[in-house]
Parts: sequence; structure tokens; C-alpha cells
Amino acid sequence: MSNEPSEFGGEEHFQATPERLYAQLTDLDAMTRTIPDLVSAERAEDGSLQCVVRPGFSFLRGTLKLTIGLADLQPPSHAAMRVAAQGIGVSMRILSHLNIAADGDGSKLVWDARLEERKGLAAALSPGLIKAAADQVIRHAWAQVRGQLGEG
Repeated sequence: MSNEPSEFGGEEHFQATPERLYAQLTDLDAMTRTIPDLVSAERAEDGSLQCVVRPGFSFLRGTLKLTIGLADLQPPSHAAMRVAAQGIGVSMRILSHLNIAADGDGSKLVWDARLEERKGLAAALSPGLIKAAADQVIRHAWAQVRGQLGEG
């Protein structure tokens, strides 16, 4: 299969103010409580978050090492996030943008993510399989963020 990039995105609504939501989404230490299948995490000297996850997908066994970094921080409305994932026979790079705006008493988050690179076994996976796996992880992450914000 080709290395064609895949794109994802969506819109979420939160009860939290844009400032509170932005603080939650850009706090790498708080992020460790929202990452599914997390085995370990630590902050690197460069400020990034280094994680090990053990995904529960049948097509991806073993562990993945993740490096998560923030960029283009414009509180409380915009941030970019870079994620690099590496495991045995698989490598991926993802760039995500978060855009937050006031929405009544809460916030609206418009986000997008682009799979910029996939190598090894990840390159052979169908875009549909990748999207289904990503949707599962993303739904879980937003539920965890809501929990961290006390939104049920």
C-alpha cells in the first residue's frame, strides 16, 4: 500500500470555558490520564511526553513508543500536537490541530489530525482499518477529557 496520508477530524462541545479546556488539552502530564492502554509515561528534557502504550488491536500487537510534543501554542484558542509512534515493524507520525472557541457558557473544539507518515506494517493497513482504530481511541480520549473536567 502507499504512504498516502489519512485525515481525521471532528467537533466536540464541552461545558468548560475555553481557558479551562485549553489548559486541560495542553497539559502533557494531565494527558497521561487520557491515553488509552498506557503502560508508562515520563517527561523528556525537551518538554515532550515519552510514553509506552500496549494497544488492544488485533492487527497491532506488542508495545508502541510514543513521543508527544506541543507546538504553535496560542492560548486559549489554538495548539498543535505532534505524535511519533514506533514499534516493532511499525512507525507513524501524526500532526493534530486543536481550535477552541467560546460556545455559550462552554467551549467548542474543532480538531483535525493528519497521519503524515506510516511505515512498516502500518503502511499495509487499509485506511478504513486505521480510521476505525483511530475513532475508537479518539472517542475514549474525549470521554477521559470530559471526566477530567468533571463533565460526567
